Amino acid sequence: MTEPGNMSASSTASDMPPTHAGITTDTSKGTTDAARQGISWIRPLVFINLGLVALQPLSAGFFLSGYDRAVTVHAVVAQALLLGALVQAVTAIILWRLRRVPAWVVRASLGLLVIVFLQNGLGYKKLYWLHVPIGVGIFAGLTRQASRLDTLRRTTGAQS
Repeated sequence: MTEPGNMSASSTASDMPPTHAGITTDTSKGTTDAARQGISWIRPLVFINLGLVALQPLSAGFFLSGYDRAVTVHAVVAQALLLGALVQAVTAIILWRLRRVPAWVVRASLGLLVIVFLQNGLGYKKLYWLHVPIGVGIFAGLTRQASRLDTLRRTTGAQS
């Protein structure tokens, strides 16, 4: 091996550029590709949860209009949303650990899981004075998260 700064004519194995078969050495391209993959996984989960949240005021409204079965629908959708928030949080943590999504996605997903768990408890305890405004906040938070993911998708050029 030659010393740093030694410009002698002798050549060693370390002087040869390494060959990387199929590995991208452009770090910015690799980061963009990783972000595309992460966004393509987390974004659909956010939209599924947003759809479940949007069903909740409809089922509550049907119940208030006299359709007793709407309470069952409301409870089932609440459980599905709790499961969806759990899946989103676990997926976000895994993608973050793989450096596929930024840390704010994990924070938002964990926050969603906690607040949906609280929301379920408040509904079952019939504390509607907190249940309803928190539900509005969940909808607003998921809408903001979807918007931020769309912005991130546009800046990275992600498809889906």
